[in-house]
Amino acid sequence: MPEPRLSFVIPARNEEALIGEVVEAILASVARAAGVPRDALWLPDTAFEVVVSDDGSDDATPDILARFAASAGVRAVRCASGSCAAARNAGAAASAGRVLCFVDADTVVPPDAAARVLALHEGEGRCLVLYRLASREPGVRAWLWWSFWGLARRLPLARAKSMPAFMSCDRAHFERYGPFDEAWMIAEEWRLTAAAYRHHPERFRYDRTLTARTSSRRMELRPFGYARTFVKWVFVVLFAWARTDAYDGVRHAAGD
Repeated sequence: MPEPRLSFVIPARNEEALIGEVVEAILASVARAAGVPRDALWLPDTAFEVVVSDDGSDDATPDILARFAASAGVRAVRCASGSCAAARNAGAAASAGRVLCFVDADTVVPPDAAARVLALHEGEGRCLVLYRLASREPGVRAWLWWSFWGLARRLPLARAKSMPAFMSCDRAHFERYGPFDEAWMIAEEWRLTAAAYRHHPERFRYDRTLTARTSSRRMELRPFGYARTFVKWVFVVLFAWARTDAYDGVRHAAGD
């Protein structure tokens, strides 16, 4: 069995609507990087891992993951943490890759994701990389929202670079400055991103060449969702007490 070079870690809780699409996109990118047909991919025979940290799902998420485990070697790790940060940490602890790539359970990576992540970390020596996000759903508001996030991440402020829906870091950086802060339910990745931005700026990168499509459901499915989320982000940047909200309860209905 090859030594894992790259581990994809996905925190999930009741994500039956999108988890299949998310995992399939990662597997397609791994197959492309490994040079094998997607239908012949068996992860234990490659230098890649896909670990889903299932945080007590009570919908069809475990059944979907079981199918991917049987067909492609995806590993599901059960935890009961109640927070996305703890689920990410559990997935990272269960993985063995020299590079960790964290992908949210509603975020679809592009076909060249695996190869690009390895090139940035192994080829360029990056310690932490954030990637561009675009909306999975159509609409002007969603486009404006994710365009705003792209601009915010370019601000010379470590706290503005939050949102780990699609980010990667080498394990040495994760072990030195991490893990995700389980006391924070929002912006739990800041000590990782801030350490890279402040102490290793030459090894930190916001890579805009790789774009993942992430869901805008949390804003679309509640009244004034974009405005409310923006205000929350401002408070999170300014005040520590604003970082203690629990899981967002907004989910797509299955089949959406």
